[in-house]
Amino acid sequence: MNTERYHARAWEPAATGGSNPTDFVSGVVYRCVVPRTQIVDPHARDSAVVACCLAAGAVSDAALSDRRKAAILMDCLGVLAAISPPGQVMTFGQFRAGLTRPLRELLPATIDLGSTGDVVLLDAEGMLSPEAEDVCHEHFIGCAALDQHWSQARVRAEQEEQRLYLALRDLGAVGYTRARELLTDNPAGDLRTLRRKWDELWPRFGDYTPISGWRWAQLNGWWFACPSCHWPMRVIEGDRLATVRCDAHDLRGIRYTAQTDNAEGKPPVLQPAGRDAPPVAGQPATSDHLAVSRSVWRYVTLPGVLECELRDHARGLGAQVEMWPDCDSYDVLIEVGSKEWRVDAKAWASPDRLADAFRGKSTAVPLYIVLPDHQQCACTALDEQLRAQGYRVRTAGQLMDEVGREARKTR
Repeated sequence: MNTERYHARAWEPAATGGSNPTDFVSGVVYRCVVPRTQIVDPHARDSAVVACCLAAGAVSDAALSDRRKAAILMDCLGVLAAISPPGQVMTFGQFRAGLTRPLRELLPATIDLGSTGDVVLLDAEGMLSPEAEDVCHEHFIGCAALDQHWSQARVRAEQEEQRLYLALRDLGAVGYTRARELLTDNPAGDLRTLRRKWDELWPRFGDYTPISGWRWAQLNGWWFACPSCHWPMRVIEGDRLATVRCDAHDLRGIRYTAQTDNAEGKPPVLQPAGRDAPPVAGQPATSDHLAVSRSVWRYVTLPGVLECELRDHARGLGAQVEMWPDCDSYDVLIEVGSKEWRVDAKAWASPDRLADAFRGKSTAVPLYIVLPDHQQCACTALDEQLRAQGYRVRTAGQLMDEVGREARKTR
């Protein structure tokens, strides 16, 4: 039998005759016919390509310590190992040396990269080639990923966000707005409800996943939706008492406790343990209860919640509000008389990372970057960093106050 590392796809008779499948058990000798390529999950293939680019970016950075370079290369090598046939994973040394050769030599031969396979990531001087940056752009990753040595997790989140927004924009202005509202208002729920809400768009967007597989969100087989963002809250179990909190809104006071020994068949009863913890009922963590991926929740749902809060507040003051103008060229347009605010709401966990994302960008018309209120401490520093580029940074509360003051002037 052919012992190459390609996976078998078909069998055929090794001699004339015996082509009938029943002859297989009658002593006819067959040979394994193996194709040069095989169908591979496109996302897995793309992740492997980007991993090679990230590894090359690390090797080319003279300012990066050898220990940090080794850690990044091992992380990237793990991505390649996940798509390699058993026993065919290259060594660390082979991976490092292969960064100066065509990209196709770094990936299993079963994966057809087309002309991308000709790209060499590191030039003869060990510098990152311009083609490597082009490959990253084509895979929804900007140069910042190479310059700042993003982790695989951050890269995957960025790719998922970019792919989602690209697909949403194909819906046109009306469809885009509808889908954004659905991802904001319905990031989790039972299958029947989600199908009814999404109608003909189900299940194209959001990467909904069964909550039954998320052990971190369950207490005795039940899950609990955050009363603010409606995504599953995290459960931290103790000996007799569990803490249930929202990863995004814990600082706002959305936190509960519950006994771990609740009656069988009944959901645990949550007791408020934070200053903003309204009643929440448990829901069964079965396969027909779904939630969007963490990336969609973090970068689509959470900003959407903030955007809708701003919308509702401004409209209550009599302002004119438009959501996601031009398919999200920015998030919210608020107009009071001759004054307007173009808003880009952000719910990033790290303000420093947010500053990095805007580095090198500028806007001719002032754009207000709005953060959750609990990030007020970072607001002033970010505003000072980005003001020269045309940005203004406010918390949601600060922007609401500005709109309120302007609305009072026009009365």
